[in-house]
Amino acid sequence: MPHMQGTRAFGPFVLDPDNGTLLKERIPIAVGHRGLTLLAALTARPGEILTKTELLDAAWPGTAVEEGNLTVQIATLRKALGPADNGGEWISTVPRVGYRFTGTVEPVASSSRIPIPPSGKPSIVVLPFANFGGDQDQQYLSDGITEDIITELARFRSLLVIARNSSFQFRHLELDVAEIHRKLGVRYLVEGSVRKLGDRIRITTQLIDAATGTHLWAQRYDRALNDIFALQDEVAALIASMVEGQTEADSASRTRRKPPADWDAYDYYLQGRAHFYRYELDKAEILFVRCVELDSTFAQGHAFLAQALVSRFWYDNDPRTLQKAWESARTALALDRSDGVCHQSMGLVLTHMRQHSDAGVHFEQARSLNPLDVNIAGDYASWLNYAGRADTALNVLETAQQREPLPPIWFWEVKGSSLFLLGRYSEAVGSYQKAGDQFFIHAFLAASYAHLGEPEKARAEVKEALSKKHDLTVRLMSGLPFADQGALELFTSGFRKAGFPA
Repeated sequence: MPHMQGTRAFGPFVLDPDNGTLLKERIPIAVGHRGLTLLAALTARPGEILTKTELLDAAWPGTAVEEGNLTVQIATLRKALGPADNGGEWISTVPRVGYRFTGTVEPVASSSRIPIPPSGKPSIVVLPFANFGGDQDQQYLSDGITEDIITELARFRSLLVIARNSSFQFRHLELDVAEIHRKLGVRYLVEGSVRKLGDRIRITTQLIDAATGTHLWAQRYDRALNDIFALQDEVAALIASMVEGQTEADSASRTRRKPPADWDAYDYYLQGRAHFYRYELDKAEILFVRCVELDSTFAQGHAFLAQALVSRFWYDNDPRTLQKAWESARTALALDRSDGVCHQSMGLVLTHMRQHSDAGVHFEQARSLNPLDVNIAGDYASWLNYAGRADTALNVLETAQQREPLPPIWFWEVKGSSLFLLGRYSEAVGSYQKAGDQFFIHAFLAASYAHLGEPEKARAEVKEALSKKHDLTVRLMSGLPFADQGALELFTSGFRKAGFPA
């Protein structure tokens, strides 16, 4: 029997392994990450016996753990699932061997999914706050504050928060609440403005019921710049309490990001993020360096510096750059192990250091801490591509896109590579063409066209790639950190056929 992929249903349950959710009659069931991983493995092969070793490897990859851990997780799963339709158990024990899933499992077509997962949670989008400072160079400030309010709101597990890229598509449009409601499917909408006045900052914000256009709440804050971090928490908590009710907001399970101690450090961090998202890597790296020089205790500053250094490594191929990235990621984690971005950064670095098993541990932790973060999903999918698991990577990316209709531009490069590795070259071309104008994008396009048997288009992309990186060769590109040699050969054979220098 082939292994079942993607979302699947059994009895009253729907399991989405990529999204990490288990629903019973559309209501989320609280099951830990290990339990979900075990359930995914069992339901992928219904009726088959899975050995204890297989299940331990699935839930604790690359880790030596006692068999008792498996027993505890299975018992917890059985309790969460309750009795099967026939009154027995969904998971039967095969003495001294392993376990078997006894229920009938059916695939759930991806087309049946809806943009906002049926989690029962109120959905909310934060639109980019307007910059009322009169200085366009300060745009990064209002954008950064918007992003951080989104991040704070996402820590309330009782809310479903639309990610940055989908909300920022509305920056230059006239505010049409009905259109946003239709396009994103959200119930609530937050808008606001930022004005910096010397060493003070003024933020206005309002909450709107997107279904009716009713204004539910509005507030203006005049604060000293150094109060911005507490203010972001306060705004997020007030919005959450309005949407979900004070009791739920007060008791929400949140991991608290540790704010920077210094306003100027945070300012450099926001500027760095703005450049990083635009592929302006040299500017971004300098600003992240200034950030951590001013506040060496700001974990996310170190985390983003690590990501910027990995991006530089794609250009300079210098092992010392990667070592610096590892040191920054290690510092970030030492400062704040409860921040998903810090684990994401370490996962990214370790992937490029070819320590794939350890990278996976950090990506799983990042996804556990920030399950709705599209950037984490994208880097996790990239790791899966390098491991030869392009089918799983594509599922992860498509699930993330359902929450985030307009993902960051580099997301399309990862998706293009998943499609490429699955032999879907025409679709890969369409994805790569959305991914920007970097040398490696043109190289991947060239390989795609070569495999499609379109040599003229392949040569044109080779020319574009070489114009951006003159020393580009098949040998250099074969240094991509693939753990799976078959996947690597698919790319390198494409580069050779396209006509790159050896």
